[in-house]
Amino acid sequence: MKRALSLLVVLMLVLSISAAAMAETVEEALQAAASMSNEELYEKAKEEMAAGAQMNFYSTTSFAEKAASNFMTDYPELANKVVYAEIDDGETYTILTSTIGSGVKDSADMALVQNGPDLKTYLLDEGLSYSYFPEAMKADVDEDNQDPAVVTFINSLFIYHNGSGSINLTNVWQLTEPEWNGKVFFKDPTKETVNLNFLMMLTSPEWSERLAKAYEDYYGKAFEAGEFKNAGYAWIDGFLKNVNYTYTSASKIATGIASGNPGNLGLFVFSKLRKVDEADRGNLTVVQFENEVEGFSGFMYPVYATVANDTDCPYTCALFINYLLSEAGFGGEKSWNSNQGYYSPNKTILKPEGLEDEAYEYWSTRLVFEDLDYIDENYADAYEFIAVRVG
Repeated sequence: MKRALSLLVVLMLVLSISAAAMAETVEEALQAAASMSNEELYEKAKEEMAAGAQMNFYSTTSFAEKAASNFMTDYPELANKVVYAEIDDGETYTILTSTIGSGVKDSADMALVQNGPDLKTYLLDEGLSYSYFPEAMKADVDEDNQDPAVVTFINSLFIYHNGSGSINLTNVWQLTEPEWNGKVFFKDPTKETVNLNFLMMLTSPEWSERLAKAYEDYYGKAFEAGEFKNAGYAWIDGFLKNVNYTYTSASKIATGIASGNPGNLGLFVFSKLRKVDEADRGNLTVVQFENEVEGFSGFMYPVYATVANDTDCPYTCALFINYLLSEAGFGGEKSWNSNQGYYSPNKTILKPEGLEDEAYEYWSTRLVFEDLDYIDENYADAYEFIAVRVG
């Protein structure tokens, strides 16, 4: 009898080990999901929900909540199974790194995050989350935007109060002149990572060369670095000397300039114009819609999707990311594409007619874009230079 029980215990242990060895990891599930159709993913998602899962996702952009609502409408058997939580950019990686794998109830199964360098450093490189991108969409999205997967771009533009007429901004070096002191509003870059990344990109070879050319066009002489490493550092120095940090959010900059002094200018998120009272909206002019600006007319940053390594619903996460990259998910009712300042990486999705906006391709040559590898490699020196001038 003892021998029979011993054999039974050994057999159960072997079966348990075999089952564990056969269990699909999140990473393996996402790899499989990449080649599945949406119909196949839907079936898998229903199985995950039937097993007790719920997809919790965090996002730094509030429009994701409406996208989730539209998603559940289009996939009705997932109704009430997708739960949204807004997360502040400054807390994103602190929260995610402390909760993924911790067993905390309702921790994120996936997240929509900004600041690619921190995503790479704190989540992807540490194996706390994974990138996912569908094979079927690779022809419609540039390779640079596939790993990690970009679900939307957001831009920040030079916008001013037109009450005294045009400010005639045609070259970014104008904003380093003393006449702009205190009249340029920008959120403190040491407290807003996308603003910090924008300034860091100006120190790169590509953008410093572009700024050197703009300098020569404006001042009629070649740029001389002097105490600065390159033209990017020189522009940052002059610009930050003029910045007014009164407003602590992009929404407050938008409403503050619209109701404030004529001639004031901000560099802030274009989509925040929706926060401005209708009575004040006519006071604002987007510089790029008035003049071509030598150098740049703002910056563009991506929002990435990433899947937690401990999710119990990887197929649902994959289906939702597919949805966000599609016309239905990005252009659904009251979602990203119905507003100014949001752009899909999917090149087949165009901005609707009637918006005061232009297509992604228009902005791609006029705005500063993040390069997460450059920022990651040059962070320390550029951060110190910027922080000293903000302080």
